Amino acid sequence: MLRSQQKYLPYLLLLLFSVPLFFINVHDLHSWGDDFAQYIKEAQNIATGKPYYQSNYIFNKYNPVYAPPQYPPGFPLLLAPVVKIWGLSFIAMYYFNSFITACLLFVLFAYFRKRQAGPVASLCLATMVTYSHIILDLKGNVLADIPCLLFVTIYLVYREANTYSWKRIILLIFFASMAIQIRSQAIFILAAEALLLFFSLIKFLIKERRSAVRKAFISPSLFIIAGVLLINLLLDKIIFYTPASTTSFYNDFIHAALSGSMIGSAKEYLVYLFQVIPDYFYCETSNGFFNAVGYFIGYAGLVFGVTGFLLNIWKRLAFDDLFFIIVCILIIYYPVRDHRYFLPVLPILFYYCYTTFKIILLAAPPVNARIVAIVLTIIFLRSEYGYIKTLVLETRPGLIPQQKDLVAFRYISQHVNDRDIIIFTKPRALTLFTNKKSMNISWQLSQQMNKEIFDSMWVKYVLVIDGFDDSYFKTYFNDVQHPVDSVKISEGYTLYSLR
Repeated sequence: MLRSQQKYLPYLLLLLFSVPLFFINVHDLHSWGDDFAQYIKEAQNIATGKPYYQSNYIFNKYNPVYAPPQYPPGFPLLLAPVVKIWGLSFIAMYYFNSFITACLLFVLFAYFRKRQAGPVASLCLATMVTYSHIILDLKGNVLADIPCLLFVTIYLVYREANTYSWKRIILLIFFASMAIQIRSQAIFILAAEALLLFFSLIKFLIKERRSAVRKAFISPSLFIIAGVLLINLLLDKIIFYTPASTTSFYNDFIHAALSGSMIGSAKEYLVYLFQVIPDYFYCETSNGFFNAVGYFIGYAGLVFGVTGFLLNIWKRLAFDDLFFIIVCILIIYYPVRDHRYFLPVLPILFYYCYTTFKIILLAAPPVNARIVAIVLTIIFLRSEYGYIKTLVLETRPGLIPQQKDLVAFRYISQHVNDRDIIIFTKPRALTLFTNKKSMNISWQLSQQMNKEIFDSMWVKYVLVIDGFDDSYFKTYFNDVQHPVDSVKISEGYTLYSLR
């Protein structure tokens, strides 16, 4: 094969592997949960020229851990052209997700190549990351996680360099700013840069035994931190100004994380972290053999990942390692358990596994590393086959909007005044489909205190769906506040009037 053909063959294979992504988890419904609704509503506002935060979702300051008043505008900004052209079309949004995931496949290949993995190994690693069941599951939801991972990975690709020109620093500032504006968790990029700057200055001080002030002022990390903070300040205070800050939302999360026994929480969540990592390598299947193979791959990934991490930091503590450590600490202390929080460092985890596996192959009798990599990728994809087949051929139950949901939403749109507030378990989804004002309860407070909040805001309606906190409202209506009227507006939907 000619050298030019060898050069472009991996990209042709990547293009081939990207095609199935446009058939996996593409349908016209969405799972319950309403993060997606807030993103879409904000995208609609951007597409129509309205202030992006005006979603009709009423932030309940007494329940600040439920959801922030608004999300960062990055993902709604990406989503706005899709909404502008196709409207509220989940199929169009899932094709957009497929495009972002296909881009991620190419960027992951670039990341592993940059970390000195061979073209075959990089192709295999990029494919395994992209086709992990958690990525494929997220692809079927209108959420910011995969776009954030895309920009974080691009940042990691450009961050790995021996010299930093102004052009590279500007690009790094742009990529970091996009990642942070898409998902706030990416702010840990700046934390990793700050730690890297601190350690490099300490190392310089010990080695040179003189002031490191000048070195600090010419450090790429300092320019990146300053540039990203400046851009985010301009976006948050001028271009995408919002009257309600999300600071209190995250402060409450941090307070919840730090309250109580930190040691006890750390032990509990450390165990959880060691459960999260294997899940990125393993997908449960009904096939007993491949289920066992999947378990083995999952826990081998954990062992190889931890070993590779120790090997890398023993050799050199790089930016990627610091970023990985910070995200792991977040998972250990964050009061919400969600696999998505580990997603930004997924490429780094797979690189750690590659590092360990490479050392094992070097120590083993002569074997063809390329063949081993291809065989392992095939085994990994075969263990995912049942799950992928389900995502292609079947639509999962319990998605919205079904016909009964549309009937209920249409009734609310036609019979509820725009000024009235509706209490609902998924308020952001309700605002998306009805454009009415909605708010959640404060489960941290007593029912009597919730009544006082409702009365102070002159809340008029409570929407109850069978199986959605209906037991809570049965007690509330019997013991605290009797509704003046109720109407069954659709199958399983009942709208109660409080006044």
